Amino acid sequence: MTHSERPDTRKQGTSDFWMRAVSFAGLYRMLRAVAEYPKGLRASQINTLIREKKISLTLHGSSPARATLYHYRNTLLRIQALRRDGPTLTANIDNPEVCELLRQSPLANEDRSLSGVAVERFAELVLRNKQCREHFFDLFKPPSAGIISVSDFRQRGIPAKWAREGAPRLKKAVLKNSQTGLTVSCDTPVKVTSILHGVRYWARDELKLIDEYSQQDDGATVMFPLANPILNDEDTSSVVETVHFLLSLRTAEEWTLFSILDLIMLCCEDRRLPIDTLFRSLDWLIGEWPNHIVLIPTSHSLATLTATSPQRERLALRRYYKAPNALYISHIRIHKDVKVKAGEAKERHA
Repeated sequence: MTHSERPDTRKQGTSDFWMRAVSFAGLYRMLRAVAEYPKGLRASQINTLIREKKISLTLHGSSPARATLYHYRNTLLRIQALRRDGPTLTANIDNPEVCELLRQSPLANEDRSLSGVAVERFAELVLRNKQCREHFFDLFKPPSAGIISVSDFRQRGIPAKWAREGAPRLKKAVLKNSQTGLTVSCDTPVKVTSILHGVRYWARDELKLIDEYSQQDDGATVMFPLANPILNDEDTSSVVETVHFLLSLRTAEEWTLFSILDLIMLCCEDRRLPIDTLFRSLDWLIGEWPNHIVLIPTSHSLATLTATSPQRERLALRRYYKAPNALYISHIRIHKDVKVKAGEAKERHA
């Protein structure tokens, strides 16, 4: 037996901190590839299949390394999308979520977007995983109730925060729910990789379960549950509702001054909407009422003054609206005459 034919002998379940920043579109393509072999495949055979058929896993589309292939297989095993029968792996068709996933249309290699159904099915699988719950999703539990499903999470989850701890080079972080006091400490590199850059990334960027923004006062980042996964720019109902809600916040003065950070809290965190929905609403207002909207910019250097890495810089910029002229906007003035006729915002975004 050659080295490439040897079965993967690394044991599943030996660590709580197995989560890595994988692409769920890539997971989906691997799952479908394995499902075509009902009798199962060894780990080495899956690796060969992915490479020979040039199935894209990563966001970069490059040929995946052996470690990358391992993490994708391991993720599918951990969330019970795949199951192990001796040395072979098969699609777990006894799981209804997996069956629903396999009923979805195949994804082209260049496609990075899953359908809404696929996103929700993957979210259910992830939320049922013991380690994912204990090290991340339990942070969002309200004081008097548990969260057992994605719909529970979206409807009843409450915000949590995370913040860096100690010197930047230590790369430590603490995640906390201020209402319940539940705390998760990322005090080792593997915990940071698995929780902060693993399951948190899944929840925000892949599964659309949360959004987040950095607070200016204490440097913490607020994570809040989203009511629905808005996966593309074609959804207009949330934009229309947000425009109306935003305008209802105006005072009786001729001009009302809003900070973008306040609007994120009121329009997004409180209403469980993605920050992008607010920014698309501002796009509409500026395009429709250019002489009645005043944008107040801040410099890029000031907006990212406390950032200690490119990742922290990108996170800091999430609390600013990026105007069409590429300026970062910290405040906005809206005139009292701005209004929306019935169906107007919807028609503009259609």
